[in-house]
Amino acid sequence: MNRSRGIAFQVVNNIKKMIVFENLDKLPGEITLSKKLGVSRVVVREAIRILEYEGITRTVHGSGTYVIKKSGIKIAFNIPLEIEPDSPSHIIELLEIRRGLEIAAIRLAIMMANDYKILELDEALRKLEATRKSGDHDNLGKVDASFHKKIFEISGNKFLVDIYNTVFSALAVLWKSPLGLDTFGDRGLPYHKDVVNHIKARDLKKAINMYNKIIDLDVEDIAKASGIKLKKLPR
Repeated sequence: MNRSRGIAFQVVNNIKKMIVFENLDKLPGEITLSKKLGVSRVVVREAIRILEYEGITRTVHGSGTYVIKKSGIKIAFNIPLEIEPDSPSHIIELLEIRRGLEIAAIRLAIMMANDYKILELDEALRKLEATRKSGDHDNLGKVDASFHKKIFEISGNKFLVDIYNTVFSALAVLWKSPLGLDTFGDRGLPYHKDVVNHIKARDLKKAINMYNKIIDLDVEDIAKASGIKLKKLPR
């Protein structure tokens, strides 16, 4: 996809937001859209062609572009993140983002996942434990990431999975020896089995408590390595 077409698709997404949030029956003219969205009229015209192809709008010559479909419109929401991989505060903040997302996934997995889905998580745990016991530290981070991603996948919530996938490239910093700590995350690995067992027992409180222990250990490792003094937050 060339750059101009990529920009056109961004404009399509922004116009879809306008249609939904402003309940538009008719789009503003090209000049108005161009100024409002900060793009050329050429890009606006390309975006309108895409919207017409998707059956969302119809242009009437000499009259304007009308919205003919408002339901079932798919809108993408991007989350721009700029991470400094060598910043201890950024790593800790990423860990807290991960904590919030994964606790939500654990809660939904306990509520919604059937026994077959839980077995998938059990298999991901077996792979993680086998990799840890083998001493294959080069692949340990990748297998650990797959384990945690599986929790999101069995949650049954499409949007939660989409959010996780969106920020996963940033979260990947956490599995790449942040701040040069080759053993980062190792202290929490033995507790992954407990998390899975509590999920299997459908014990939300114990599963979350154990998961918090894993993240707390990771935060402690970063704080200790960088000399950051942590504030004890209530759970």
